[in-house]
Amino acid sequence: MEMIEIRKGGKYTVVSNSGNDKPLITKGEFVGYTIIGEEGAVCFRTVGDDGKPILRLIPVSNLISIEFSEDDLVTTKKSENNDKDKTTYIS
Repeated sequence: MEMIEIRKGGKYTVVSNSGNDKPLITKGEFVGYTIIGEEGAVCFRTVGDDGKPILRLIPVSNLISIEFSEDDLVTTKKSENNDKDKTTYIS
């Protein structure tokens, strides 16, 4: 199977644990990966409750799902080199 990666600048809907009974739903543009303390996180540009643009960091351990169309998807084919592809896995 080919690796699937989300694309910087792509629009996604992310469902994550919020610490409450209901999950947090984030709709926004994927900015990139970062670190919070010792844990990996994904960063999305979205709109806050007050209507102002914000950046939201979501620890990867809190992710439930990421929804997207195939237009916001990048597939990478395995290289023909014997070198291992550099891949970031979310656990």
